[in-house]
Amino acid sequence: MAAREGYIIYIDMDSFFASCELLRHPDLKEKPFAVVTKSADKFRGVVQTANYSARKFSIHSGMPIMKALQLYPNLYCIKADHDYYEEISDEISDMLKSYGFEIEMVSIDEAAIDTTGLEESKVVEIAKDMKRKISDGLKLPCTIGIAKGKTFAKMACDSAKPNGFLFIKGDETLDFISYKRVSDIPGVGKKTEEKLANLNMYYIRDLKNANVQALVGLLGEYGSKIYNLSNGIDEEKIVSDWVTLSVGREKNLNEDTNDTSVIMAKLKELSNDTADMIRSTKKLYKSITVKVRYFDFNTKIKTKTLSYYTDSADVLYSEASELIKPLIKDNIMVRRVGVRVSTLMDSSHQQKLF
Repeated sequence: MAAREGYIIYIDMDSFFASCELLRHPDLKEKPFAVVTKSADKFRGVVQTANYSARKFSIHSGMPIMKALQLYPNLYCIKADHDYYEEISDEISDMLKSYGFEIEMVSIDEAAIDTTGLEESKVVEIAKDMKRKISDGLKLPCTIGIAKGKTFAKMACDSAKPNGFLFIKGDETLDFISYKRVSDIPGVGKKTEEKLANLNMYYIRDLKNANVQALVGLLGEYGSKIYNLSNGIDEEKIVSDWVTLSVGREKNLNEDTNDTSVIMAKLKELSNDTADMIRSTKKLYKSITVKVRYFDFNTKIKTKTLSYYTDSADVLYSEASELIKPLIKDNIMVRRVGVRVSTLMDSSHQQKLF
């Protein structure tokens, strides 16, 4: 089976916003409650997340508050405090990064960690230690999935929720995915599921012997991806926004926006700050990474490596601007922007080259 050489640890914080609120409102532990976008206004706002007690009444994220209150009139509603959730997410991120592996913060409450080079027993040991630190140290529940490949690790994580732990050995991957429905593949939505159903493909095993060209014709490049997945090939890589030798800055915008001029102004501020920091350490950079976090806390990252080393603020902003433009969407509000430089070298070494 062709797959990534190492195991991926995938961590998903269970009902994250609700779990964070329980730290401040422990009296709500056994009561149905929801974190909402507005106050408990019956005519405005939606549910961002609901605790498991509320989910028993079919209350879920994205549901209008009015509908949720119809399902359970005594539902306790808490206005979302995004700054608070980000602070806790940053604590989790810092703890995970302390292990020294390449890590991708997939969203505010999910992370993927590449442990390539470690033996199976060591990977499991480290993952259990991470879960223990999150549970005992931060008093938060999480689920961990481990598999060879980022997509398979996320599927293992989804299978083990809530507050679970699932390790899929490399030679167990095909058995694990065989009985999963195509909708269990991350990224397969209702429309894709319907298209595959029209071809009598309901389970991942149905894709294994499909005509790959037919899948590509139906779904584009994604058809090739899910065909490979059905055959145990997971080529999705970790997209890390953090490396040991890097310098950067990121900040929340004053308010969520998709106004390009506002986002670019913040990017310029962060680029200048980062360039000042890099010059103060007497280093030069070669790689640039930009990061955008949207209103729903999904995060996108893009990286570029230059053909030369520099400490220029103007170069940093110019290159970062081009990287970030495709991440700014007309219909998606941006909450946080960041820029980071890496592949560093001492400026004194550069001078000696000339």
